[in-house]
Amino acid sequence: MAYTFTDHYRAARLCLRINAVLIGLGLGLLLLIYPSDLFVTAGITLGSAWTARIGGSALIGLGIGQLSAAATADLPPAPLFATVICNSAIAFSLLIAYFEGEMAALHPMGIAGLLIIFVVCLLTAVLSAPHIRRKAGQY
Repeated sequence: MAYTFTDHYRAARLCLRINAVLIGLGLGLLLLIYPSDLFVTAGITLGSAWTARIGGSALIGLGIGQLSAAATADLPPAPLFATVICNSAIAFSLLIAYFEGEMAALHPMGIAGLLIIFVVCLLTAVLSAPHIRRKAGQY
């Protein structure tokens, strides 16, 4: 039922896969092996390199978990709960950074990239949340 037209999880699966590729694997690998000059030219200061590398490793783990959850026939509530929490935290962190003016020095491409990250994380959290409640009632 995972790939039929009657799949109730179609939107959530699509967002899980997009989020896993863009945020988890893409941004995670970028943070893990980034050259610091790449972020400086975009106007992003990451502070110490080891904290960015740890965050990149965590995002890679999140992306792999999301890809494996999206491949199951019936989305289990535990990976969905982790997805909602992690993506909500990322979106909330970006929102706080925006309101505190920490993005004022960003290059327009950096702003566009962070806006895409914010929207993808927010959509993934919002589209995955209803399925947790539906599945939790069955146990």
